[in-house]
Amino acid sequence: MRIIVLLFLFIIGNNTISLAQTQNLRGKVVDADTQAPLVGVTVVLLNTAPNIGTATGTNGDFILKDIPVGRYQMQLSYVGYETLELTEVSIESGKETILTIALRALPTDISTTLVTATAPPITRQAAPLSVKTFSLEQVLRFPATFDDPMRLATTQAGVVSENDQANGIAIRGNSPNNMTWRLEHAEIVNPNHTSNAGTFNDRATANSGGVTILSAQLMDNATFLSGALPIGYSNALSGAMDFRLRKGNPHQQEFTLQAGLIGIDLSTEGPIKKDQSSYLFNYRYATIGVLDAMGVELGDEAITYQDAAFHIATPIKKGELRFFGMGGLSSNIFEADRSTENWIQQKDRQDIVYQNKMGALGANVKYSLGDRTRFEATAIFSALNTTRQSDYLNDDLSLVERFEFDSIRTQKISIHPFIQHKLNTKNRLRIGAHILSTNDYRSSTNLLAFYQVEGDQSGTLFQPYINWQWTPNTRFTSNVGLQYSSSSLSSTAYPEPRFSVKYNLQNANYIALAYSLQIQAPSTAITVLSANQDLDFSKAHHLVLGYHHQFSRSTHLQIEGFYQQLFDIPIVNEPNRSYSIINETNFLFAEVLENEGTGRNYGVEMSLQQSVQNGWYYLANATWYRSLYTAGDGIERSTRFDGKYIFNGIVGKEWTKEKDLKSRTWGFNVRGTYLGGFKTSPINVVASQNAGYTIFDELNANTISFKDYFKIDVRIYLRRNKEKYSSQLALDLQNATNQKNIAFQYYDVQQDAILVKNQLGLIPNLSYRIRF
Repeated sequence: MRIIVLLFLFIIGNNTISLAQTQNLRGKVVDADTQAPLVGVTVVLLNTAPNIGTATGTNGDFILKDIPVGRYQMQLSYVGYETLELTEVSIESGKETILTIALRALPTDISTTLVTATAPPITRQAAPLSVKTFSLEQVLRFPATFDDPMRLATTQAGVVSENDQANGIAIRGNSPNNMTWRLEHAEIVNPNHTSNAGTFNDRATANSGGVTILSAQLMDNATFLSGALPIGYSNALSGAMDFRLRKGNPHQQEFTLQAGLIGIDLSTEGPIKKDQSSYLFNYRYATIGVLDAMGVELGDEAITYQDAAFHIATPIKKGELRFFGMGGLSSNIFEADRSTENWIQQKDRQDIVYQNKMGALGANVKYSLGDRTRFEATAIFSALNTTRQSDYLNDDLSLVERFEFDSIRTQKISIHPFIQHKLNTKNRLRIGAHILSTNDYRSSTNLLAFYQVEGDQSGTLFQPYINWQWTPNTRFTSNVGLQYSSSSLSSTAYPEPRFSVKYNLQNANYIALAYSLQIQAPSTAITVLSANQDLDFSKAHHLVLGYHHQFSRSTHLQIEGFYQQLFDIPIVNEPNRSYSIINETNFLFAEVLENEGTGRNYGVEMSLQQSVQNGWYYLANATWYRSLYTAGDGIERSTRFDGKYIFNGIVGKEWTKEKDLKSRTWGFNVRGTYLGGFKTSPINVVASQNAGYTIFDELNANTISFKDYFKIDVRIYLRRNKEKYSSQLALDLQNATNQKNIAFQYYDVQQDAILVKNQLGLIPNLSYRIRF
């Protein structure tokens, strides 16, 4: 901490602002509905004197040459369209900044209206609440993200990290299992390395892992939705994370190299056919063993991972065709000490090998069907294969092989076509469908618990939808949509109505209301048991009311109240049982379930945010919420995720200095997080002693609260801009005060006692990135 203070004092002493190096800012402006290029759009950088600007050409393209490096606010205006402001446009000398910007047509009787962009225009209009878009620059700037947008999501109101070891998140009191992952609008398998990271029973989760397999270097943006999902998002009860891929630079070849204590990250991009088609390729390799050698505790396993991804984009007549793919290998290995006197905990006498393999291949096509209509479709094949084997050492060091063994193979084919049609400037239709074909195989053996489950299941989820958007004037926008979900595994189909209304007040302020009925297919982790194969969809009503106040171009306040009613949740439907999958993050059981459970999540969120302005930026939010459920015993209880309150605060400052035609920027930011403790159940010690593993007291489920969670994360960085390249040296300190936050408690056979497992302590990460 002394080093941090000295560095902070040093950067305060260099508080001078100037600009030296330059780079080009390129872009293309299109119609939000048809993706047709807009000619003659005025593009202006606002915080320049005099203002630097230009107009788009015949293909909607623009270029601002030799822009001094730094951060800018950019305004785009066009007759008959919304005037759009982007508040954080970053220019670095080592890489051209390339933007694709969509403007939305306004009603014909209106000349202009001002919008500050927080999400893509289609999403912004269909989901006026509970939506946030993360840029690549934000993922790389904020503290303790490990370049993972899912960890950045934990800075948002209503969102809680389940465990520091993983990127699983509880959204508004929901289990991490209740969200969905999307890549270019289409659902994919769990796209994370080490999907068992941070779990109670060391088994695979449905939606989380140590780090996302897709490197942030390929990301254009990530849209995060946290409730009342709009039309087009489905098979989730809580929220969605949707990755949009960045296209490579079609004008020149560029490279990004990053090396740090947790790994290396290499990217290359450039033209396939100059000024038209492009490629982007990335590779990462983990070097987490360096931290282990430094004595940093990242858990007690040896962790490795590597991944690669690509994106190819080429124009076609009246549209664009893109191909993309990603793949990753990861493992964590624990080897028992062969000296029995060193066995302190039960795990110390086990050899455990966990392996995770994931891959996805996909294509996206955009095609203009005229001056009012566009067709777009994404098709992706994704697959996940995980295995976990635990061998048990007896006191005489004889080995019981496959004491525990799990194997999971999941394949998904996801197709999402849709048509966006502009009837006129006041009415729009979107018609599409999700087709999701899933094949699952699961095998699980536990010799201690005397069970073995094995089976496979295949099915197709078909979800056609339609959405009508009506904007009679600039003050009012409504969306009325209907999605219809049917599964080859169920004889019943369900409508999913969606509705939202937004009313603009003066000075870019607005109020909004959104409602959705959402369904989620049961996990094959439970339907692999033949008795559970008739389980139906879980369902939830979600209602959100919000108010947005824009203090300035860079500062806004968002207040949202939400209520979610969950029903048809799988439970053990017995009078003395409190089990519900509403509390689960992964599964290790063989019990018969029924769709008879319910749940309630409700609360209020308030968030105040300022984007970078005069070097300063901040985010502060507070959430009060409750998360409750009812199972077979008919008693309404807290869910495991009922922490009741969430507080987040981030503040950062950048100082830029010019010297000898070189530009350097010092940056410092700090994040504080304070959360109400998760719930847990008392452990039945006698039953656990007899069984040889942890057994909880179901009659008193979730009656114990862990102590509140507190953590400070710090990031210090130095960014240099020189004529041919830009570089950044950064130091991240996750949990800078080494706070001991509780992850879970369990009964340990070796010690014959209840033990507490803490989350991660202080994790330093020193990294260096260069772009040229």
